[in-house]
Amino acid sequence: MSENENIERKSSLIPNFPHDPYVRSVLKDPARTAELLRLASRKNNNLAQFLATVNLDTLQEISGAFSDTVSYGDSDLAFTVKIASDEPKQAELLVGVIEEHKSYPETGIIPQLVKYWFQIMVRNQKNIPTIAIVLYNGKDPWRIEKETMFPNYPEYYHKIGLPFLLELIDVSDIFEDEEIPQISPKIALALVALKYVFNGEKLKKHLKAAIAGLNSLPRNEAEDLLSQTFVYLKKWFNGDAKEQFKMDFKKCSEVYGYKSIAEVEEEESNNRVCDFAQALIDAGKITADEAAQYSNLSRDRFKEKV
Repeated sequence: MSENENIERKSSLIPNFPHDPYVRSVLKDPARTAELLRLASRKNNNLAQFLATVNLDTLQEISGAFSDTVSYGDSDLAFTVKIASDEPKQAELLVGVIEEHKSYPETGIIPQLVKYWFQIMVRNQKNIPTIAIVLYNGKDPWRIEKETMFPNYPEYYHKIGLPFLLELIDVSDIFEDEEIPQISPKIALALVALKYVFNGEKLKKHLKAAIAGLNSLPRNEAEDLLSQTFVYLKKWFNGDAKEQFKMDFKKCSEVYGYKSIAEVEEEESNNRVCDFAQALIDAGKITADEAAQYSNLSRDRFKEKV
């Protein structure tokens, strides 16, 4: 068994956390992705060189990049960004950024990214130069080995390179724990959650500092991010052995007047029910009135939810 295969086997034993939805919810905002790239570039010279060529203030999401494989590909997120230049014509040149998240080393990452690149950039963005960034928060160290595009072909074809530049960002290398108060609240909380999602003790130790920063945000923004983070980390808040940990999280959230854990759990449950009901409506299986009855919500409340 190869080292990568052994890592993937061990990774299959890791508790399943909803990493991708959480990463998308946090980094969908171009400003947050821009901050993440700036933070990561402090220790990644290649990334720093890339950022020196572009104007991150022009970063824009390619809408729906992860939801429609035929039209876009199904990577986590994708963006375009303009070249940084005083020359108007050159400054209009676009660069593509594919942002893919992994929580364990994956041997098939190269062909996966090539597929995303073709669907997102070639078919929809006129074949612009692309940077593929893999955001990694797994337990095992991972260094993406250089792979050939066509390993099964004769050696002559191995000279064909990747159609994009590839950078790996390991969340564990982005920031030091003492920097948490200096990072913007939204990114700080997300990075702490991602960095320590597999380590309950360290998560407990550093989550309080990250949550405290939310007090500087408008209440609705802070509440939304806190709720998303709770849903992501929910596995740590189950069972008698983790009751104290759950109480610590609860105290941190309630001191700022945010929703309680119980309210977040109820909303999460309602949202899952409404998503299922909407799917049945779309399939013509039930009416909206029947869906409202099924979800225990009034018709008006059901419409608000969906």
